[in-house]
Amino acid sequence: MQQISICPSDKNTIIMSTKTAPNSQKAILTFNVFFREDTTTQSFLPSIVSKDPCHWAVFRSVFAGRKDCKLTIVDKSVETPFHCLLVALFCKQLERELQTTMEGITLILSPLHKEHPGGTNMTNMPFDTTAHRNEFLQQCFDKVIGRQMKIATKRNPILCRDIKISSGEYVLYLRFEGGVANGWQADDNYVSRLSPQELLSFADNNVKCKNIFTHGYSQNGVFLNVDLFTKYHTAIR
Repeated sequence: MQQISICPSDKNTIIMSTKTAPNSQKAILTFNVFFREDTTTQSFLPSIVSKDPCHWAVFRSVFAGRKDCKLTIVDKSVETPFHCLLVALFCKQLERELQTTMEGITLILSPLHKEHPGGTNMTNMPFDTTAHRNEFLQQCFDKVIGRQMKIATKRNPILCRDIKISSGEYVLYLRFEGGVANGWQADDNYVSRLSPQELLSFADNNVKCKNIFTHGYSQNGVFLNVDLFTKYHTAIR
């Protein structure tokens, strides 16, 4: 029976044993993050991790070195070239943080809210078509991670915004309010005018990310809920 060390809780953390959690969930650790700051493309996930490093150490203890990790992203926020690049970089940073390589990566996305075939595609502007979005997203993963992933486009509105990492008996959920890319845009006058292919050449650069929620209508910034579940009994100490 595996034991997992959990950090001391704070007001945003709920620690649950398999005896206290509902039978269908069996939660180990639940916490929320209010991400109010601006960040950069290369420190997107690390800046989130820095708010709760002890919790992420727990996740590493669960997933590090595992060969059967699978990543599934269900999202409706990925519409611009910058969103595509940010999602690819996020997945790379997730592998690095958890010290594992995802055996399979699947993205289930909504089609674009509006299509305008033949329109101009720029960094912070929605693509002209869903097909062009999906094609560029695949290019971003090829460039950033070096391998392909699966993309499924769902015609029905996607209400669920889940990032799911699963391996063996463990499942980790990251839920960004509105989706992983929602609330972010490139905060650089030069980069914001680039075409998708020009933006791709900046994949290794540290591009500023503007938190448009904090600068706009919400002082809470981007809200993130994190849940770690187990399918079997796991001792907590």
